Amino acid sequence: MKRTKKHGKIAFITTPKYRETCPELVDFFIYRYMYGLCSHFAVMTTGRTTSYLKELLRRPLGAADTSSIEKDTGFPIRSESDFTRWREVVLRGLRPTMSGYPGVIHVAYELVEGRLSALIHLTDWEDKSAKPDSAVLSREANVHNVPSATDVDTAIAYVQAWRSILERTGGKGPLFRVRDRATNPPLRGLDRSHSVLAMVSHDNMKLEICRFAIENAAHIFRHYNYILATGNTGGWIQRFMEAAGRSPADVARIRLCNSGPKGGDLQIAYAVVKGICQDIIFFQDPSVSHPHDSDIRLFEQAVLHKDVKVRLATNVESARFLIGL
Repeated sequence: MKRTKKHGKIAFITTPKYRETCPELVDFFIYRYMYGLCSHFAVMTTGRTTSYLKELLRRPLGAADTSSIEKDTGFPIRSESDFTRWREVVLRGLRPTMSGYPGVIHVAYELVEGRLSALIHLTDWEDKSAKPDSAVLSREANVHNVPSATDVDTAIAYVQAWRSILERTGGKGPLFRVRDRATNPPLRGLDRSHSVLAMVSHDNMKLEICRFAIENAAHIFRHYNYILATGNTGGWIQRFMEAAGRSPADVARIRLCNSGPKGGDLQIAYAVVKGICQDIIFFQDPSVSHPHDSDIRLFEQAVLHKDVKVRLATNVESARFLIGL
């Protein structure tokens, strides 16, 4: 079968609660629009959504399902081979990632890095208000001006708009604005063979973490290949290191992620779930609330995930023990 040019990467996620409470809507959207989405886009899905999709593709079709598929594909579903043709296009367009919090962190990381063009995240208010992963995706989509739909009606409006543009332009688009991407991504070249320390701090703790970094610089640079830091904290640490006379080579080993409000916590969380970062020093200010609190909560849940191996220190004394002083 001829492969169609992809016009970007979108994420398609359904929360467990939404699938439980609105199964007819989820199934309708998949039967009616997933073929078109997978034909024109790389569709990133988290593990549980992928499993649900694959299970749905194995079910016998009803008349309404067949009608929905025919409207999406433009060809009739008269035999098992027709349904197989539809199923293969959908499966080939999927880009599955991990399950649970790690999967959502991967999606958020792709969004922050500028590689995600749109987000369809079918959820409900209870999930968005109680679960940091749902809140994070909505917040980061707004921060980075990425189209985001959390209900079926909005998702359908987006899909119809994309289809209209493709038909009007003969499949040439463009559909989405070109997003800025980092010329030197902080995780580029890092893998599990490196020893990586992450350093993060709230605003009122930046002087404290800089003092700790300077006092223990020799030990830190001797034991770690790289330091990952959120943008503002890392910028402070770099300037303090330069003022203290550390070499340019040492300063260059401090990799700057985005600031926390622009997704820096999520970039580090991704490094954690991928096994790239083993130790984290996160000096927190418990007396202040933060506009990106959902990012911080998801970061903390990633650290505490049963399959994630990482060590975390949240104050000076615990940081001393963590790095082996």
